Amino acid sequence: MKQQQVQEHFGRQADEYEELMVRLVPQYLFQHQIIEDLLPDEDRAYRVLDLGCGNGVLSELVFRRLPRAQVVGFDLTEKMLAAYRKKLAGFTDRFTLQAGDFRVDPLGSDYDLILAGLTLHHLTWPEREAFYRRLYAALRSGGRFIARDIIIDEEPEVTGDHYLLWKKFMQSRGEDPEFWYARHVEKDHPMTLTDHFSWLREAGFTKTACHWRLYNFAVTSAEKP
Repeated sequence: MKQQQVQEHFGRQADEYEELMVRLVPQYLFQHQIIEDLLPDEDRAYRVLDLGCGNGVLSELVFRRLPRAQVVGFDLTEKMLAAYRKKLAGFTDRFTLQAGDFRVDPLGSDYDLILAGLTLHHLTWPEREAFYRRLYAALRSGGRFIARDIIIDEEPEVTGDHYLLWKKFMQSRGEDPEFWYARHVEKDHPMTLTDHFSWLREAGFTKTACHWRLYNFAVTSAEKP
């Protein structure tokens, strides 16, 4: 899917993003707790990049857990950034927003934490491998990268089983599974955890870990030594 198509796709979802994700992503709200538990504990002024920030659902976790953190919210669509401003209006002194295509636009630097929520699967596999080196460069030493993303299994038959289970989940939540599966095939490039961790390590990351996985979704992390 081309950049303009992706922009239009998510622009239309901005007003109901969280409600839609609950219907499309198994245990979506439970994943928030997993991610929050992975945030650091020390009370200091962390610098955070929320990559593909959407309406700010992960930034809200940061603001709640880390009272002195400053967040850069980065997203492709102005409508999503407008939804972010509305949702997190009570934290306007703690975030700045940047509209752009993270594949080509500067990400900034000296982050203590980078979050990527359901966004990296828009990168092709060659783009993903190179992008991890950019993420590594954007982090400070000791920084952490946390990702929630769509994955595929190393075994194709297992991937097929996972997609069937995902479709059943969406149907049980009142969504059209074939519609969303077709959109997924059209615009997404999910990867295996094996390649994900391999490319992270090649970029220089250590302590690569999977903290939660269900069907074709996972929450992972890595650290910059």
